[in-house]
Amino acid sequence: PRADLSLPGHRVDWEARLPNPGWISIAWRENDDWLHTGARATLDRLLTPGHTEPAPDVDWRSALLWIASTSDEHLTTAGLGPGTVAVGHSAPDTAAALTDDGRLVADHPDSVSLRILRDWIGAWHSAGRPGLGVYTPVLEPVAEGWHLRLSR
Repeated sequence: PRADLSLPGHRVDWEARLPNPGWISIAWRENDDWLHTGARATLDRLLTPGHTEPAPDVDWRSALLWIASTSDEHLTTAGLGPGTVAVGHSAPDTAAALTDDGRLVADHPDSVSLRILRDWIGAWHSAGRPGLGVYTPVLEPVAEGWHLRLSR
């Protein structure tokens, strides 16, 4: 059960309440074990990052849409404490995210996920930093309802 009603209503793979509150949603959940060991470890890596740096000239909402539209199998979203939301890349042994307050956080400076996240941000810059107007929403039927996809 959700103790915090600001959490997303579904697809939260792990929630931490103490000592640092947070939640995480990983696209690779089907490859995680039934104890959510990967989700839990990934959230820990992002809540207590081994590396933090300022994001390179990023408009949060535009970059978020770009990153989300990649539909990458390692796409990750997280709540990193009260009022901080992040989107990024993770796998069982690596994690990095762009926070809505303008930081890149990662498990360490040489993180594979940090390199991939920087590539995503670089591609967004190369594409002219597109905003909401360049995406087409597409609803795809799935067994449990619908998935909303953004296509460029």
